[in-house]
Amino acid sequence: MNERYYYIDRLKAFLICFFIFHQSLIAYGGVGLWYYTSVDRFSGASLIAVNTIKTINLSFLASLFFLISAMLAHESYKRYGFKKYVKQRIMRLGVPMLIYVLLVHPSIIFFVERTHGMTDLGWFSFVVQGVTTRFSFGPFWFIATLLVFELGYALYKWRGPKVESLMTDLWQQIAALRTTLFVIGIGLLAFVIRLISPARATQPGIQWGFYPLYVGMFISGLIAERNDWIHKLKIGFSIPWILFAFICLPLLLVSVHYIKDWSVFTGGLNSQSLFYALWEPMLCVGMNFFLMSFFFRYFNSPSEKAARLSDLSLLVYFLCPVVIVSFTVIFESLPLPLFFKWLFTSALSAASSYLLAFLLYKIPIARKIF
Repeated sequence: MNERYYYIDRLKAFLICFFIFHQSLIAYGGVGLWYYTSVDRFSGASLIAVNTIKTINLSFLASLFFLISAMLAHESYKRYGFKKYVKQRIMRLGVPMLIYVLLVHPSIIFFVERTHGMTDLGWFSFVVQGVTTRFSFGPFWFIATLLVFELGYALYKWRGPKVESLMTDLWQQIAALRTTLFVIGIGLLAFVIRLISPARATQPGIQWGFYPLYVGMFISGLIAERNDWIHKLKIGFSIPWILFAFICLPLLLVSVHYIKDWSVFTGGLNSQSLFYALWEPMLCVGMNFFLMSFFFRYFNSPSEKAARLSDLSLLVYFLCPVVIVSFTVIFESLPLPLFFKWLFTSALSAASSYLLAFLLYKIPIARKIF
């Protein structure tokens, strides 16, 4: 990246807000893991709609973050070199991850369980017990994974350009088929891995069944940035992939309805698991390339506000679980329709997380870490 791509600033802010929207759906009964689920939950047709949206989001949201992170990592490594790059990544990703996993994550669980009379332990004892007996990364599985990916990339670059050159040459040779091969290859690999670790199984707080797509998009981001091919894509390139994935979506939903067992889709030696494993990268490719192309075409102009929002992304990600849980508990006691409880929780969580991040970012140590 020879110059700043301003559209990435806006895209990161959009995705962070979208993540908050996504997690708030779980707080009101959508499928997935979260700290606290409200007693007021979506049900019936509304729950089907919520879980459909969640399934769509799950196919591309984290993968797009990995794609963007890889594009930024390529230029960052060129700027800093191996030692400074590794040091910076450990400081900017490793330190926040440790703070969150060892302190914030168990503290949120303590708040939820203490509020509902599920524990008599004091805060310190609860945190120690949580870290030692039921350790989990929580939402920071993404940051832990990204740190491993970026340190792995640094080690890879340290070996010299020969391996990278071979990979680039191979990529260029199959340029016309690379997207199709990517979708099929990642889908088949995910299918095999899910025979051992189903898509929604977590150890510890990590869903290994989705990792082929995460690794694939991170590597794609590195290669795409080095060759600048992703910015040459037209918006129309993504449309067939999105359309085909959405044409297949009703078949997925009908199958779930009649089989009444979602677990067969998340892993196992069956056609349903294979179908789901191939459907995910199909929609992922379409949505990711569409959003990248759309923001690059229409939102690639300088903006200090967008740059500030982008700089706050990690801190907002750090703060938003606490904020979402807090608003979920607050709105639980208010006499509002369920849809508005979810809507206000999502909107206020996003706004409050950015406001808190803006205030905390004024503290020098916060700027250094985040």
